[in-house]
Amino acid sequence: MVETRIEGLSAHIRLIPQTGQFTLLDVETIKEIIKNLRMVKESPAKCLRIYGEGGCFAVGADLRTLSTYDGFDAKWFSMLGNTMFGTMRTMPQVVIAEIDGFCMGGGMDFAAACDFRYATGKSKFAHPGSKLGIITGFGGTQAIPRLMKSACASEFLITGNAFDTDYMLKGGFLNGVAHNTEELMHMTGILCEKINRKSRTLLSGFKLSLNGSAGI
Repeated sequence: MVETRIEGLSAHIRLIPQTGQFTLLDVETIKEIIKNLRMVKESPAKCLRIYGEGGCFAVGADLRTLSTYDGFDAKWFSMLGNTMFGTMRTMPQVVIAEIDGFCMGGGMDFAAACDFRYATGKSKFAHPGSKLGIITGFGGTQAIPRLMKSACASEFLITGNAFDTDYMLKGGFLNGVAHNTEELMHMTGILCEKINRKSRTLLSGFKLSLNGSAGI
């Protein structure tokens, strides 16, 4: 489930797991996120805060479902995911990922599409495709190395191991780490206050320039 609210110049998208602990980026969830992103895009908000519940940011697709896809289905699903990330990168709002728990697989690609990434110390990160013999269809192997130091990105993607926030901060993926959820919200709240004092046109221009220079 995806819940969106707009408070003044700040928008919030909350990802709520429907079953179990994890938010899966399946077809229905991605479609719902795209719909909500487009709603925020047309709003007066200048920043968008995205966060999950239940100790999880997002963990990617359901592998059991993916195993039933033929080539055409797989390509369509990949294009759907990239539509979501493309919307995030081109919308005028500055997008902030607030990670409080697991961020795995496609969830990493989701976080990489945000403009800023902050996490609590308990959060864990992994892109386990190399252990499963698969490669992400959402572009993570391109986006993540653009954010992380080369040696760290190589170790992260090739081993498929889970890493803590210290590693991800030193590697360049995270912009900051908080001790707990309350501190995380306070940290990102301060960032939003700074963003909201700036011109929306200026923010949109910066995003276009930075994402364009990255070849995204």
